[in-house]
Amino acid sequence: MGILPVITKILDISKRLRRGPVVILLGAILVSGILIATRPQSAPVQLPERAWSVAVMPARAETIQPTLELYGRVESPEDAELTAAVEADVIRVLVKDGDSVAAGTQLLILDDQDARLELLQREADVQEIDVQIRLEQRRLVRNREALDKERELLELAEKNEERVRSLYDDKLVSLANVDDSTEELKRQQLSVTSRVLAIEESELRIGQLRAQLTRAQALREKSQLTVDRTRIAAPFAGTISEVEISVGDRVRVGDSLMRLHNPDSLELRTQIPTRFANRIRAALNRSETLGASIDTGGGNYVATLERISGQTRQGSGSVDAFLRFDQAPRSTQLGATVQVLLSLPAEGDAIAVPAEAIYGRNRIYTVQGERMMSLDVERLGERTLGSGTSEIIIRSPELTAEDLIITTKVSTAADGLLVAVRETDAGDGGSPLLASREAE
Repeated sequence: MGILPVITKILDISKRLRRGPVVILLGAILVSGILIATRPQSAPVQLPERAWSVAVMPARAETIQPTLELYGRVESPEDAELTAAVEADVIRVLVKDGDSVAAGTQLLILDDQDARLELLQREADVQEIDVQIRLEQRRLVRNREALDKERELLELAEKNEERVRSLYDDKLVSLANVDDSTEELKRQQLSVTSRVLAIEESELRIGQLRAQLTRAQALREKSQLTVDRTRIAAPFAGTISEVEISVGDRVRVGDSLMRLHNPDSLELRTQIPTRFANRIRAALNRSETLGASIDTGGGNYVATLERISGQTRQGSGSVDAFLRFDQAPRSTQLGATVQVLLSLPAEGDAIAVPAEAIYGRNRIYTVQGERMMSLDVERLGERTLGSGTSEIIIRSPELTAEDLIITTKVSTAADGLLVAVRETDAGDGGSPLLASREAE
């Protein structure tokens, strides 16, 4: 049955039902549905897969000495903050900010009157105790001489007592004479004992006085040190900075006076990522020299890696490293931040690729049968080219010389993505080119 008979029949039915507009509308909807359902089916259009145009480079491995770009802070191991060791008034300031001074140069003079008065008291204490010691030593000598005499008298008293007893036995003297001789002997024995005790007391007294003398001498030296500290001298040759006092100021113990640093002993502190720390530490243990180029903004300087900390900085993922300038930059101030290009130990089986070849931190893509295939690699550092650009140094045991590394940054990079290698760019070292899409 055709479409026209169906429509005619619908119209006849609508006339019989006398519901014209509503039925006509329903009939139109029905006809439209039938037309749509019976339309001829067309074949789906197959869109061709689009390919990304990329540049590639062969994975040629070689021995490369990578570099690491860092930032460091200029410091000095000879950087002293001079502080007041006494409470006194400032009498004279002999230097100004920026002055160069030699070791031992007097920088500042403080009022020393109070310190000198204290020193005089300590000196008097020492002299007083010294006199007491000499007096006690003379007393000891006299007691020892007297002890010898007392012992002689004791010997005579003992002989006299024996003689009197012998005479008493012979009935030549009375018992009273015996008692008198015995009493004299006892008295002389007490005298010897008292003299020995006096000698021992003198010896102990001398020991006590010597201890007091040592204490007094220490206090005198301390007072002398206080006097000396009113004269501030440079502990080493260097440059004055941050003079914080002036004549008439009252300084207390611990107050900052000025700073002094040695510009000839400048060094650079930088932070090395932990993943490079073990390699650098091993190179230093092998006595390898790792140089660096320092850009201070006022010129380039050469430095050498001196040492590396054994402790990772908390929360930073890096360790401190210290570089020594071959020739200290005079124009660079302490605390300045400078750019550091540190040479790392040479690495074998390394490949230099442009930065555009790296995705994330350590992923590259190779061409496998016209498809992109990702590969995680070990990132060894960088290499700066003469044009000012840099290359990333990578290594992976899965890369062979036949592999082609994609050097064009592809925004939709993913495993299996179709690519078209530009024949003119293949093997040219992977010049950075913008990716473009082209239809087959």
